[in-house]
Amino acid sequence: MAKAKNGSESAKTKTYRAFSFRQRTTSGPELVMFHAAVKEIREWAAVAELGPNTRGPQREQKEARVQAIAKFLDADDKNTIPSALILAFAEGKASFTASASTNKAETLGILSINLGTSHAATIVDGQHRLFGIDSYDPEMQVAVVALLDADLVERAFQFLVINNKSSKVAATHTKALLAKMKGTPLAERLKGARLAFDVEGIKDVDLINSDLDSPFYQTIDWSTTPAKSRMVQATSIEISLDYIGGLGIPEYADRDICRSVFLVLWKAVKNEWPSLWIKKSRLVSKVGLICLTRFIADRITSWADNDDLDIEVTDLEQIEYQTQKIIKYMDPRFWTTPWAEKAQGGFDTNQGRERVMSAITQLYRNGRRDIAWYTDIDIIERSAAKE
Repeated sequence: MAKAKNGSESAKTKTYRAFSFRQRTTSGPELVMFHAAVKEIREWAAVAELGPNTRGPQREQKEARVQAIAKFLDADDKNTIPSALILAFAEGKASFTASASTNKAETLGILSINLGTSHAATIVDGQHRLFGIDSYDPEMQVAVVALLDADLVERAFQFLVINNKSSKVAATHTKALLAKMKGTPLAERLKGARLAFDVEGIKDVDLINSDLDSPFYQTIDWSTTPAKSRMVQATSIEISLDYIGGLGIPEYADRDICRSVFLVLWKAVKNEWPSLWIKKSRLVSKVGLICLTRFIADRITSWADNDDLDIEVTDLEQIEYQTQKIIKYMDPRFWTTPWAEKAQGGFDTNQGRERVMSAITQLYRNGRRDIAWYTDIDIIERSAAKE
């Protein structure tokens, strides 16, 4: 086969000189290495972001990182970025034709990319490099390592391994991607790669975020939730579920029961305080959610130990009713009045959470005694409370 210039194009294909090899001789994807101008790559490769309606692996693009790369290149004519982009071609979107064999491990030839209405490849690693270089000089060449015939699991696997073995992906993004990929072999492959994730815990949060009847429906702050709706940290849900599950009640060891108790508890809270169900509300902040869960769960389970009250720990209607009784004694102004964050590190520490727990307990007692809600609560700005 005659040599082709990199980037030659026909009506439906684009070709590049390349060489192919397999890192694993009997398994794993075929790898193809070549170079191309970034403007060309942008024509047939896309950033498949993880979002509410997609399962692409990539994180949201950070414009500051794009600009930093462009500035790096502009700073000195000798500055180069030798790191290769890693792309994944979907099945049937690209093929490699051998023209010569250099040794048993590698083969020279032509990579043919099928052009069409959809992008042929997705960017597994290097999106910021691609866009940063493009903003500096679209004609600049970059090295590429491509995976041929890579399915969705392979793309997600490579993304998580690459970005957790070097600079880690944000935990919320990792959890969102794993939740989006539930029912696939991804979790087992990651386990084999010694990347351990609490898949069951992630599934719980995903169900809480995706259940239409959940008070937290589409509010969890991760990539599959619309940005305008994100207000609840996934870790606050996880910690709260762990707390309920660790109360020593055998029935709560069942994840479905534990999750149902948590949901009905917070459904009652939301119904009582709908005005506090907004972004940046202290009620649904990490500290607020964890501490109020602890307080209500502790009271309900202590009541359940009282034979005279006859409370069944798995009776969701009873749990909702008891939660409503608790909340009615609490003044919602506790969550909107400024707090005096004197604890070192704020309230999102062990010491800080204990102070919030004490304050919530006092808030409840004040309501029971029918006295000023802020009495003996030391974490609030007293002058603001009396206004």
